[in-house]
Amino acid sequence: MTLLSTVQEDVLQRLGRIGVAARQAVESVLVGQHRSVRRGLSVEFAGHRSYQPGDDLRRLDWAVYARSDRLDVRLYEEETRLRATLVVDCSGSMAYGSAGATKLDYAKRLAAALGFLMLRQADAVGLATCDTGVRQHLPPGSTMGHLITVLDHLEATTPGGETALGPVLEQLALRLSRRGVVVLITDGYDDPARLLLALRFLRHQRQDVRLFLVADPAEEAFPHVGVVEFLGMEREPRLLLDADRVRGYYREAFAEHRRVIALGCHAINIRVETVRTDEDLAMVLVRALSIERGRQ
Repeated sequence: MTLLSTVQEDVLQRLGRIGVAARQAVESVLVGQHRSVRRGLSVEFAGHRSYQPGDDLRRLDWAVYARSDRLDVRLYEEETRLRATLVVDCSGSMAYGSAGATKLDYAKRLAAALGFLMLRQADAVGLATCDTGVRQHLPPGSTMGHLITVLDHLEATTPGGETALGPVLEQLALRLSRRGVVVLITDGYDDPARLLLALRFLRHQRQDVRLFLVADPAEEAFPHVGVVEFLGMEREPRLLLDADRVRGYYREAFAEHRRVIALGCHAINIRVETVRTDEDLAMVLVRALSIERGRQ
């Protein structure tokens, strides 16, 4: 079964008409349901300003002129489509899966479902896959053909090497010339300070950011018993450890890592959604998107 059919059957049929909405105004074309900061010709009247030489005479409000002999230009707020870039971490650690599906498998399905939901409300969707660099970057598009291309790239993505989200996000931020939304799907296994610095740069570049932190259940519970040999997935050295002795320390370190990321994101107005690979994807989307709708 392809990624496309899996998402359609397992998720989309159960989601109703839930959509993704941007918290900040985005710059784009005259379609969709999002407000732009730009003034232009559209359907929603926003006010007047005095005529200036060079203004299009078709925008003069002749009714105002008839009443007051004043030349005013009608202003409108453009309704624009959201431009979203789905950033999927495909570093080595995303290959981990304790019960079948890996974190990368889950991230792919999550990205595909978000892409479908955005396209259904006439938004534009792009994709970036990354590990130590940007592997592939597809600029946002708003056609079904473009979404199929995005899904084909997701389908073909395999886990890679080490994680370097900071430089990747900074590189990506410089490529995004318009305001939009960046949805980062990752396990977050990187230096939190470096990651938060890059996320801050994305916000400085006028991007609205969502962060989905994906974890395998075993990574949270650390259910291992006795002496276990741990193999690094990103070229780390092998470790032979007494799991019972290090469990408490591991859980504390795991929780602290997540706490630092959550607090740092909150400080720069980034919504963080933590998900586990054994969670129902449809319910994850309902939870995340319902929160977003409530904040509009």
